[in-house]
Amino acid sequence: MTKHKQDSTLEPSLRAVWNRTQRKRFFAGLLALCRWGIPLFLAGMTLDWLAYLPTSGRMVVLLVIVSFSLVQAWRQGWRYLRAYESTRTALEIEDRLGGLESLLVTAVQFEKNKSESGGSESLRQLTRQNAEVEAGKLEVGKIVDFNALRRPAFVVSAFFAVMLVFALNNGPFLVAGLK
Repeated sequence: MTKHKQDSTLEPSLRAVWNRTQRKRFFAGLLALCRWGIPLFLAGMTLDWLAYLPTSGRMVVLLVIVSFSLVQAWRQGWRYLRAYESTRTALEIEDRLGGLESLLVTAVQFEKNKSESGGSESLRQLTRQNAEVEAGKLEVGKIVDFNALRRPAFVVSAFFAVMLVFALNNGPFLVAGLK
């Protein structure tokens, strides 16, 4: 392994940002699933309680709850889950931070295409060094901020609290609804 690869901060920094971004997207989808699934479940249970639905009606209600909740999870987070791609991650970082003048993207592209001849090797080396310096300064927590998930997490917590109160007041009815 070359010294450049051992001392590289660019690739681990890009991977750290990508990992945190993927976690954020996954949790955004999971929160959306719960944010829609719990109230729909409660509405479906209420509908069943008021109308005493037959089994086929209950299956339709279950299908609506599950499919609508999964669609919302997909739309609000899961569809953005991606395999790791260093160029895309570098672009996302530069979009969020600004002021990097495509430094990270250029360094990643130089690293990918180093077998191709052409261009100034000293320019490539300088670009890689500058990108390594900037990568060392990256703060993953500031680039991928989980604060946007606070409100959905609060809403889901409130729905879980409603479910808990419902379970404490009428546990057998909730268990029957879950079945």
